[in-house]
Amino acid sequence: MEELRGGYKVLFWVALGLCGVDLLCMASTWLPGGHSAPEWLVTGLFLSVFPALAVAIVCGLVSGAATQLMGSRNAGQLGSYVRLLPYALKLAYAGVICLVALGFATGAGTAEDAEADASGYYYTYWDKTADPQQSVRVELTEPEYYEALKADLRISSATSAVLHAAGSFLVLASASATAGRARTAPELP
Repeated sequence: MEELRGGYKVLFWVALGLCGVDLLCMASTWLPGGHSAPEWLVTGLFLSVFPALAVAIVCGLVSGAATQLMGSRNAGQLGSYVRLLPYALKLAYAGVICLVALGFATGAGTAEDAEADASGYYYTYWDKTADPQQSVRVELTEPEYYEALKADLRISSATSAVLHAAGSFLVLASASATAGRARTAPELP
């Protein structure tokens, strides 16, 4: 990882750090009781994906890493690049993938757009079997309401974690492509 220098190093660690915070927020939803991570933090992390991923994509396009790893003639380049990563980084990315998969698996069944008002806890859905279609309100108990909120936060955190991890990987690939291009550049007289 000696190719990580300057801005690439900063971008890589910021994206990987945000991924770590996302995973901590996701893990907090498995704790008993109400959700531990504040909703504003999960929302802020989700919104931070857009600039982080945009910068990573620009780095990938400018450095040529995107075409080098994803081009149609370069099948297998991505796999060989992953094999060249340091063991700790492979383990970190594998851990992110496993935790995100677990987050999606445990959050998908109970994630509803739960709401609360003066009359209680509920979620609504469109009953497409009724003629005409209508909105149906399903009452929830307080524990069901908090489980639905936690599942929703878990899925949001898992989504932003995987996108931050992808951004850090793309920045690392961009730094490698730039370093490889600098080593093979002809010397000027």
